[in-house]
Amino acid sequence: MEHNKFSLEGIFDLCQQYRNDIYERKDLKQVLNRRKVRFINPEGKFDYAYFGDFYFKSMERMMLVTNNRAYTRYHQCDQMENYLWSTVPVIFAGVQTGYRDDTGREIYTGDIVSVNEEDGKHEFTSVVRYLPFASEPSLICDNFDVMFSMCKHGIHVVGTAYSEMNREMFDFFDSHFVFWPTSQFYMNGMSTEEVIKRAATAKNAPSFLEGCEPIKNRGNKTLYSDINNAMHGNFQLVCVDGDEFIDDHEGPCSTLYADNIPDDYEGEIRNIRLNEEADSVADRLKDSLNEFMIYAHRHPETKFIICDFAKSLFLNESEKREVAKLFSPLRQYNITNVVLPSWISIWLVTEDTLDYMCGGIPNS
Repeated sequence: MEHNKFSLEGIFDLCQQYRNDIYERKDLKQVLNRRKVRFINPEGKFDYAYFGDFYFKSMERMMLVTNNRAYTRYHQCDQMENYLWSTVPVIFAGVQTGYRDDTGREIYTGDIVSVNEEDGKHEFTSVVRYLPFASEPSLICDNFDVMFSMCKHGIHVVGTAYSEMNREMFDFFDSHFVFWPTSQFYMNGMSTEEVIKRAATAKNAPSFLEGCEPIKNRGNKTLYSDINNAMHGNFQLVCVDGDEFIDDHEGPCSTLYADNIPDDYEGEIRNIRLNEEADSVADRLKDSLNEFMIYAHRHPETKFIICDFAKSLFLNESEKREVAKLFSPLRQYNITNVVLPSWISIWLVTEDTLDYMCGGIPNS
Protein backbone atom coordinates (compact mmCIF):
# COMPACT_ATOMS: atom_id res chain seq x y z
CA MET A 1 0.00 0.00 0.00
CA GLU A 2 1.43 3.36 -1.01
CA HIS A 3 1.90 6.16 1.50
CA ASN A 4 -0.38 9.18 1.26
CA LYS A 5 1.71 11.51 -0.89
CA PHE A 6 1.15 14.45 1.49
CA SER A 7 2.56 12.61 4.49
CA LEU A 8 6.25 13.01 5.23
CA GLU A 9 6.75 9.37 4.29
CA GLY A 10 4.91 9.94 1.01
CA ILE A 11 6.91 13.06 0.13
CA PHE A 12 10.13 11.19 0.90
CA ASP A 13 9.05 8.33 -1.40
CA LEU A 14 8.23 10.77 -4.20
CA CYS A 15 11.63 12.43 -3.88
CA GLN A 16 13.26 9.04 -4.42
CA GLN A 17 10.95 8.28 -7.35
CA TYR A 18 11.56 11.63 -9.08
CA ARG A 19 15.19 12.02 -8.05
CA ASN A 20 16.62 12.33 -11.58
CA ASP A 21 13.87 14.73 -12.63
CA ILE A 22 14.63 16.89 -9.59
CA TYR A 23 18.32 16.93 -10.51
CA GLU A 24 17.40 17.92 -14.08
CA ARG A 25 15.22 20.74 -12.68
CA LYS A 26 12.01 19.67 -14.37
CA ASP A 27 8.75 21.37 -13.42
CA LEU A 28 7.23 18.92 -10.92
CA LYS A 29 4.74 21.14 -9.08
CA GLN A 30 1.78 18.96 -10.09
CA VAL A 31 3.24 15.91 -8.34
CA LEU A 32 1.97 17.39 -5.04
CA ASN A 33 -1.03 19.06 -6.70
CA ARG A 34 0.82 22.40 -6.61
CA ARG A 35 0.72 22.41 -2.82
CA LYS A 36 3.50 24.29 -1.08
CA VAL A 37 5.93 22.67 1.31
CA ARG A 38 7.02 24.80 4.26
CA PHE A 39 10.59 24.75 5.48
CA ILE A 40 12.83 26.59 7.93
CA ASN A 41 15.57 28.41 6.05
CA PRO A 42 19.21 28.73 7.20
CA GLU A 43 18.46 32.05 8.88
CA GLY A 44 15.70 30.54 11.01
CA LYS A 45 12.62 31.78 9.15
CA PHE A 46 9.74 30.02 7.42
CA ASP A 47 9.81 29.84 3.63
CA TYR A 48 8.01 27.76 1.01
CA ALA A 49 8.85 25.62 -2.01
CA TYR A 50 7.04 23.42 -4.52
CA PHE A 51 7.83 19.79 -5.17
CA GLY A 52 10.84 19.58 -7.46
CA ASP A 53 12.74 22.33 -5.65
CA PHE A 54 13.97 20.08 -2.84
CA TYR A 55 14.84 16.49 -2.02
CA PHE A 56 15.48 14.49 1.12
CA LYS A 57 18.95 13.15 1.74
CA SER A 58 17.29 11.06 4.47
CA MET A 59 14.02 11.30 6.37
CA GLU A 60 15.86 13.57 8.79
CA ARG A 61 17.50 15.95 6.31
CA MET A 62 15.83 18.10 3.65
CA MET A 63 17.89 19.84 0.95
CA LEU A 64 16.64 22.88 -0.96
CA VAL A 65 17.73 23.12 -4.63
CA THR A 66 18.12 26.77 -5.56
CA ASN A 67 19.99 29.56 -7.29
CA ASN A 68 18.38 32.20 -5.05
CA ARG A 69 21.04 34.67 -3.90
CA ALA A 70 19.56 34.62 -0.38
CA TYR A 71 20.39 30.91 -0.06
CA THR A 72 23.35 30.07 -2.31
CA ARG A 73 25.79 31.37 0.33
CA TYR A 74 24.67 28.38 2.47
CA HIS A 75 25.41 25.80 -0.23
CA GLN A 76 26.74 22.43 0.91
CA CYS A 77 28.02 20.04 -1.73
CA ASP A 78 25.72 17.02 -1.87
CA GLN A 79 24.20 14.61 -4.39
CA MET A 80 24.04 17.23 -7.18
CA GLU A 81 27.80 17.81 -7.19
CA ASN A 82 28.07 17.95 -11.00
CA TYR A 83 25.59 20.82 -11.26
CA LEU A 84 25.89 24.52 -10.49
CA TRP A 85 22.61 24.59 -8.58
CA SER A 86 23.12 25.07 -4.85
CA THR A 87 21.91 22.48 -2.35
CA VAL A 88 21.10 23.97 1.03
CA PRO A 89 20.17 22.16 4.28
CA VAL A 90 16.75 23.26 5.54
CA ILE A 91 14.24 21.85 8.03
CA PHE A 92 10.97 20.33 6.79
CA ALA A 93 8.14 22.24 8.47
CA GLY A 94 4.99 20.78 6.94
CA VAL A 95 2.94 20.68 3.77
CA GLN A 96 -0.14 22.64 2.76
CA THR A 97 -3.27 20.66 3.68
CA GLY A 98 -5.74 22.46 1.42
CA TYR A 99 -7.74 23.54 4.49
CA ARG A 100 -8.04 26.97 6.13
CA ASP A 101 -8.84 27.83 9.71
CA ASP A 102 -11.68 30.04 10.97
CA THR A 103 -9.70 33.19 10.11
CA GLY A 104 -8.85 32.08 6.57
CA ARG A 105 -5.25 31.15 7.39
CA GLU A 106 -3.83 28.23 5.41
CA ILE A 107 -3.22 25.15 7.52
CA TYR A 108 0.02 23.15 7.22
CA THR A 109 1.05 19.95 8.87
CA GLY A 110 3.10 20.89 11.91
CA ASP A 111 0.60 23.61 12.83
CA ILE A 112 -0.95 23.45 16.28
CA VAL A 113 -4.68 24.04 16.14
CA SER A 114 -7.65 24.16 18.48
CA VAL A 115 -10.90 22.44 17.50
CA ASN A 116 -13.92 24.73 17.82
CA GLU A 117 -17.09 23.67 19.62
CA GLU A 118 -20.57 24.80 18.68
CA ASP A 119 -20.60 27.41 21.45
CA GLY A 120 -17.36 28.93 20.19
CA LYS A 121 -15.14 27.41 22.85
CA HIS A 122 -12.23 25.11 22.04
CA GLU A 123 -12.73 21.37 22.48
CA PHE A 124 -9.02 20.42 22.42
CA THR A 125 -5.69 21.46 20.92
CA SER A 126 -3.09 19.38 19.12
CA VAL A 127 -0.68 19.16 16.17
CA VAL A 128 -1.71 18.58 12.54
CA ARG A 129 -0.28 15.69 10.56
CA TYR A 130 -0.99 13.33 7.68
CA LEU A 131 -1.00 9.71 8.75
CA PRO A 132 0.96 7.66 6.19
CA PHE A 133 -2.12 5.82 4.92
CA ALA A 134 -4.93 8.31 5.64
CA SER A 135 -6.65 10.34 2.93
CA GLU A 136 -7.04 13.54 4.97
CA PRO A 137 -5.12 15.44 7.64
CA SER A 138 -5.76 14.80 11.31
CA LEU A 139 -4.94 15.89 14.85
CA ILE A 140 -2.97 13.64 17.17
CA CYS A 141 -4.85 12.69 20.33
CA ASP A 142 -4.18 10.22 23.14
CA ASN A 143 -4.18 6.92 21.27
CA PHE A 144 -6.03 7.91 18.11
CA ASP A 145 -6.28 10.75 15.58
CA VAL A 146 -9.21 13.11 15.01
CA MET A 147 -9.70 13.54 11.28
CA PHE A 148 -10.39 17.01 9.91
CA SER A 149 -13.77 15.87 8.60
CA MET A 150 -14.83 15.28 12.22
CA CYS A 151 -14.22 18.93 13.18
CA LYS A 152 -17.72 20.18 12.32
CA HIS A 153 -17.35 23.70 13.72
CA GLY A 154 -13.97 24.58 12.32
CA ILE A 155 -10.51 24.84 13.74
CA HIS A 156 -8.21 27.67 14.74
CA VAL A 157 -4.43 27.84 14.26
CA VAL A 158 -2.80 28.88 17.54
CA GLY A 159 0.80 28.42 16.40
CA THR A 160 3.23 25.81 15.13
CA ALA A 161 5.25 23.00 16.67
CA TYR A 162 8.53 24.62 15.57
CA SER A 163 9.45 26.22 18.87
CA GLU A 164 12.51 25.76 21.07
CA MET A 165 14.54 24.65 18.05
CA ASN A 166 18.33 24.48 17.81
CA ARG A 167 20.79 24.82 14.93
CA GLU A 168 21.80 21.13 15.01
CA MET A 169 18.37 20.33 13.58
CA PHE A 170 19.57 21.54 10.17
CA ASP A 171 21.81 18.45 10.09
CA PHE A 172 19.37 16.01 11.69
CA PHE A 173 15.71 16.76 12.38
CA ASP A 174 13.71 14.00 14.03
CA SER A 175 10.16 14.37 12.71
CA HIS A 176 8.83 13.18 16.07
CA PHE A 177 9.99 16.49 17.58
CA VAL A 178 6.71 18.08 16.49
CA PHE A 179 4.76 15.68 18.73
CA TRP A 180 5.67 17.56 21.92
CA PRO A 181 2.07 18.89 22.29
CA THR A 182 0.89 15.30 22.89
CA SER A 183 2.50 15.37 26.35
CA GLN A 184 -0.75 17.02 27.48
CA PHE A 185 -2.44 13.63 27.14
CA TYR A 186 -0.16 11.99 29.70
CA MET A 187 0.18 12.30 33.45
CA ASN A 188 2.37 15.24 34.53
CA GLY A 189 2.50 16.49 30.95
CA MET A 190 1.93 20.01 29.66
CA SER A 191 -1.43 21.67 30.15
CA THR A 192 -3.42 22.81 27.12
CA GLU A 193 -2.70 26.41 28.11
CA GLU A 194 1.04 25.67 28.15
CA VAL A 195 0.82 24.05 24.71
CA ILE A 196 -0.97 27.09 23.27
CA LYS A 197 1.49 29.51 24.88
CA ARG A 198 4.53 27.67 23.50
CA ALA A 199 2.97 27.20 20.05
CA ALA A 200 2.19 30.92 19.85
CA THR A 201 5.91 31.75 20.09
CA ALA A 202 6.37 30.07 16.70
CA LYS A 203 3.15 31.06 14.96
CA ASN A 204 4.70 33.22 12.25
CA ALA A 205 8.36 32.23 12.58
CA PRO A 206 10.20 29.37 14.30
CA SER A 207 11.58 30.08 17.76
CA PHE A 208 15.02 28.91 18.83
CA LEU A 209 16.48 28.21 22.24
CA GLU A 210 18.67 31.04 23.48
CA GLY A 211 22.21 30.51 22.26
CA CYS A 212 21.09 27.92 19.69
CA GLU A 213 20.00 30.27 16.92
CA PRO A 214 21.22 29.69 13.34
CA ILE A 215 24.58 31.24 12.51
CA LYS A 216 24.04 33.76 9.71
CA ASN A 217 26.62 33.74 6.93
CA ARG A 218 26.89 36.98 5.00
CA GLY A 219 29.02 35.45 2.24
CA ASN A 220 31.90 37.06 0.33
CA LYS A 221 32.22 40.06 -1.91
CA THR A 222 32.42 38.53 -5.38
CA LEU A 223 34.65 41.13 -7.05
CA TYR A 224 37.79 43.07 -6.23
CA SER A 225 39.77 46.01 -7.57
CA ASP A 226 42.79 45.26 -5.36
CA ILE A 227 43.47 41.55 -4.95
CA ASN A 228 45.10 42.12 -1.56
CA ASN A 229 41.75 43.22 -0.13
CA ALA A 230 40.21 39.86 -1.08
CA MET A 231 42.99 37.70 0.35
CA HIS A 232 41.62 36.81 3.77
CA GLY A 233 39.91 33.81 5.30
CA ASN A 234 40.18 30.37 3.71
CA PHE A 235 41.12 31.27 0.13
CA GLN A 236 43.04 29.99 -2.87
CA LEU A 237 44.40 31.97 -5.82
CA VAL A 238 43.40 30.79 -9.30
CA CYS A 239 45.55 31.57 -12.34
CA VAL A 240 45.27 31.00 -16.08
CA ASP A 241 48.21 29.03 -17.43
CA GLY A 242 49.38 27.63 -20.76
CA ASP A 243 50.83 24.35 -21.98
CA GLU A 244 53.60 22.70 -20.04
CA PHE A 245 57.18 22.85 -21.31
CA ILE A 246 60.51 21.55 -20.05
CA ASP A 247 62.88 24.10 -18.54
CA ASP A 248 66.55 23.11 -18.56
CA HIS A 249 66.96 24.17 -14.94
CA GLU A 250 63.51 23.76 -13.32
CA GLY A 251 62.04 20.83 -15.24
CA PRO A 252 58.30 20.81 -16.18
CA CYS A 253 56.89 24.36 -16.21
CA SER A 254 54.00 26.28 -17.73
CA THR A 255 53.45 29.90 -18.66
CA LEU A 256 51.44 31.65 -15.95
CA TYR A 257 49.15 34.44 -17.16
CA ALA A 258 48.68 36.47 -13.99
CA ASP A 259 48.97 40.24 -13.62
CA ASN A 260 48.56 40.72 -9.90
CA ILE A 261 49.91 37.86 -7.77
CA PRO A 262 51.50 39.53 -4.72
CA ASP A 263 55.27 39.03 -4.64
CA ASP A 264 55.14 37.58 -1.13
CA TYR A 265 52.38 35.04 -1.84
CA GLU A 266 53.54 31.52 -1.03
CA GLY A 267 50.24 29.65 -0.91
CA GLU A 268 48.74 27.11 -3.28
CA ILE A 269 47.67 28.15 -6.78
CA ARG A 270 44.92 26.42 -8.76
CA ASN A 271 45.28 26.63 -12.52
CA ILE A 272 42.82 27.10 -15.37
CA ARG A 273 44.62 25.57 -18.34
CA LEU A 274 44.38 27.23 -21.76
CA ASN A 275 43.62 25.01 -24.73
CA GLU A 276 46.36 26.25 -27.06
CA GLU A 277 44.76 24.56 -30.09
CA ALA A 278 41.60 26.69 -30.01
CA ASP A 279 41.39 29.87 -32.06
CA SER A 280 39.93 32.58 -29.81
CA VAL A 281 40.93 33.32 -26.23
CA ALA A 282 37.38 32.56 -25.07
CA ASP A 283 37.45 29.14 -26.75
CA ARG A 284 40.87 28.44 -25.26
CA LEU A 285 39.49 29.10 -21.77
CA LYS A 286 35.98 27.66 -22.04
CA ASP A 287 36.38 23.96 -21.17
CA SER A 288 38.86 24.38 -18.33
CA LEU A 289 36.86 27.25 -16.88
CA ASN A 290 33.68 25.17 -16.84
CA GLU A 291 35.56 22.41 -15.02
CA PHE A 292 36.89 24.93 -12.53
CA MET A 293 33.44 26.38 -11.78
CA ILE A 294 32.10 22.89 -11.00
CA TYR A 295 35.14 22.26 -8.79
CA ALA A 296 34.70 25.56 -6.94
CA HIS A 297 31.03 24.84 -6.34
CA ARG A 298 31.95 21.45 -4.86
CA HIS A 299 34.16 23.25 -2.33
CA PRO A 300 31.98 26.04 -0.91
CA GLU A 301 34.16 26.24 2.21
CA THR A 302 36.99 27.75 0.11
CA LYS A 303 37.05 31.20 -1.48
CA PHE A 304 38.62 31.10 -4.96
CA ILE A 305 40.17 34.38 -6.11
CA ILE A 306 40.72 34.68 -9.87
CA CYS A 307 43.96 36.50 -10.62
CA ASP A 308 43.68 39.12 -13.34
CA PHE A 309 44.98 37.94 -16.72
CA ALA A 310 43.84 40.68 -19.11
CA LYS A 311 47.27 42.27 -19.55
CA SER A 312 49.20 39.00 -19.70
CA LEU A 313 46.93 37.71 -22.48
CA PHE A 314 46.85 41.14 -24.21
CA LEU A 315 43.03 41.14 -24.28
CA ASN A 316 41.33 43.89 -26.26
CA GLU A 317 37.86 45.17 -25.28
CA SER A 318 36.04 42.74 -27.57
CA GLU A 319 38.00 39.79 -26.20
CA LYS A 320 37.36 40.95 -22.64
CA ARG A 321 33.64 40.89 -23.28
CA GLU A 322 33.71 37.38 -24.76
CA VAL A 323 35.86 36.09 -21.90
CA ALA A 324 33.65 37.75 -19.28
CA LYS A 325 30.60 35.96 -20.72
CA LEU A 326 32.25 32.64 -19.83
CA PHE A 327 31.88 33.56 -16.17
CA SER A 328 28.12 34.24 -16.48
CA PRO A 329 27.12 30.91 -14.82
CA LEU A 330 28.60 32.27 -11.59
CA ARG A 331 26.03 35.05 -11.73
CA GLN A 332 23.21 32.92 -13.16
CA TYR A 333 23.53 30.49 -10.24
CA ASN A 334 24.60 33.13 -7.72
CA ILE A 335 27.75 31.28 -6.70
CA THR A 336 29.40 33.33 -3.98
CA ASN A 337 32.77 31.67 -3.35
CA VAL A 338 34.47 32.80 -6.59
CA VAL A 339 35.89 36.34 -6.49
CA LEU A 340 36.48 38.04 -9.86
CA PRO A 341 38.57 40.96 -11.11
CA SER A 342 36.29 43.98 -11.29
CA TRP A 343 36.35 44.21 -15.12
CA ILE A 344 34.75 40.77 -15.44
CA SER A 345 32.01 41.67 -12.95
CA ILE A 346 31.38 44.97 -14.74
CA TRP A 347 30.89 43.17 -18.06
CA LEU A 348 28.46 40.71 -16.42
CA VAL A 349 26.42 43.54 -14.90
CA THR A 350 26.41 45.28 -18.29
CA GLU A 351 25.05 42.12 -19.93
CA ASP A 352 22.29 41.93 -17.28
CA THR A 353 21.38 45.57 -17.93
CA LEU A 354 21.19 45.01 -21.69
CA ASP A 355 19.02 41.91 -21.16
CA TYR A 356 16.67 43.92 -18.97
CA MET A 357 16.42 46.77 -21.49
CA CYS A 358 15.60 44.23 -24.20
CA GLY A 359 12.81 42.69 -22.14
CA GLY A 360 14.71 39.95 -20.33
CA ILE A 361 14.97 39.42 -16.59
CA PRO A 362 18.39 39.98 -15.00
CA ASN A 363 19.76 37.39 -12.62
CA SER A 364 18.99 38.18 -9.00
